[in-house]
Amino acid sequence: MNRLITDMRKIRPYLLFTLILTVGITARLWDFGVMPPGVNVDEASIGIEAYDLYKFGIDRNGESYPVHLISWGSGQNALYAYMLIPFIALNGLNAVSIRLPMLLSGILSLPLMYFVGRRLIGEKFGLIAMFFMAVSPWHIINSRWAVESNILPFFLLTGFAFLLFSNQKNYWFIFGCVFFAASLYAYGTAYVGVPVFLSLTIPVLICTKQITIKQVITGLIVFFLLALPIALFVIINTFQLNAIHLGPITIPRMPVQARYEAMAAVFGGHPLQAMSENIGIMSKLLWSQEDAYPWNSVRPFGYFYKITFPFAVIGLLLTIPLGANRERKVERWLLLAWMTASVSIGIIHPTNLTRLNFIFTPILLCIALFVFELDKRIKYLLPVTALALSIGFVLFTQAYHGDEYRKRAGGVFNSGLIPAVEYATANSASSICFTESVYSSYIYVLFTQRMHPSEYINDIEWLYPSDPADPARTPREIGRYHFRLADCTAVPDAVYILLQKETPPNENVKYRFKKFDKFEVYLPRK
Repeated sequence: MNRLITDMRKIRPYLLFTLILTVGITARLWDFGVMPPGVNVDEASIGIEAYDLYKFGIDRNGESYPVHLISWGSGQNALYAYMLIPFIALNGLNAVSIRLPMLLSGILSLPLMYFVGRRLIGEKFGLIAMFFMAVSPWHIINSRWAVESNILPFFLLTGFAFLLFSNQKNYWFIFGCVFFAASLYAYGTAYVGVPVFLSLTIPVLICTKQITIKQVITGLIVFFLLALPIALFVIINTFQLNAIHLGPITIPRMPVQARYEAMAAVFGGHPLQAMSENIGIMSKLLWSQEDAYPWNSVRPFGYFYKITFPFAVIGLLLTIPLGANRERKVERWLLLAWMTASVSIGIIHPTNLTRLNFIFTPILLCIALFVFELDKRIKYLLPVTALALSIGFVLFTQAYHGDEYRKRAGGVFNSGLIPAVEYATANSASSICFTESVYSSYIYVLFTQRMHPSEYINDIEWLYPSDPADPARTPREIGRYHFRLADCTAVPDAVYILLQKETPPNENVKYRFKKFDKFEVYLPRK
């Protein structure tokens, strides 16, 4: 009997690991590809960029293998587009293909979180941290759709894991530098966060003799070589220099103000005031756990069940390697450095849940640290916490897949617009005119028609004059697709794609219409 109990204790961590992983995978796979419904404009944009790079070797603005995409005009991060290419090559351009790398990175993050937690404190802490990520609304939501910046937390977690496992006898520090350099291509907030993090961690790793000077020099050479193209991109766009072509690789100049420059407080006229305001925005966001964007959160669950931010603050204090917290002080310092780097981003940039995605993995680790330490003092705290979070997870899952949120998400993901474009294109050879109430609807034309950029790039007339502060540009037309309704009034057989309750401007023409979620296609009656 005693042997049986001993054997059960040995296999219990493996059973818990498998159970947590199964729950996490199920939460990310259920209704994958159709929930959220439709395709967000940023998803469509990164998808067509990847398709053009794969098929033609240029992005939709005609640039050869850019290190940063011009995209809407103010830029879009390029790493995810390159990650998409093999998925599009295998499965075509569709919602499932463009979301698959995000799904896989989300699933891989779960065992990675376990290994990070185990290295930080121990096996029990690793399972707690993994469970917290598995049921985190923030991580579940972000694993299911493909805004390109959501890939950043995975690269940061991987780089962090390599740093934790680095010692004088292996090369993990160098591999960590590779992932931190890659993070710079994942999202522009890493331009601030990664240098701050490395400047806080490398001196400690050297002083504690965790790594050698030779490893640091080698790792930093690798980091700077990989980061050089994106550094040149920042220099070119900050000082308004000409684009650079290094063989097939392009370091582009944005036609309007680059997005990193428009958001950063240091580029404004009153940087101290802007940074003070940014701190207020970040504090409110972390406390309330939500922003105004339906693709970032499901009310009222926040990024981790609404009431947990004070626990993260206490957990953060426990990372300070002083007094009773001296156990594994190097590992605790690395976590503290990650949180510090994350906060520095919120000071420089006005944040929302996407822009602050640098911080949520360390927040989960800090909450796990608080629960882990409190469990030493309060009996049965851990099972009670697990039960409470499991109930919250079930309620969140019901809400996320429920009709109310599905309708809300369908509105911002333009559910129905892609089949509407395909239907209108297949049923008419005339002009097709789009509602002006949908942001950048032209991207759905490129997504469905898959034109070579040479078919339209030299003929584009932008609807509004280029404004340095305008983050996006809208073409007046692409081929027979028009994005200003006034251009269609003189075309009696024009087809219209409008929102419900909108009507075609030609009152003398009779139409038949077909509904696609919130969109309606109006075809002239013959």
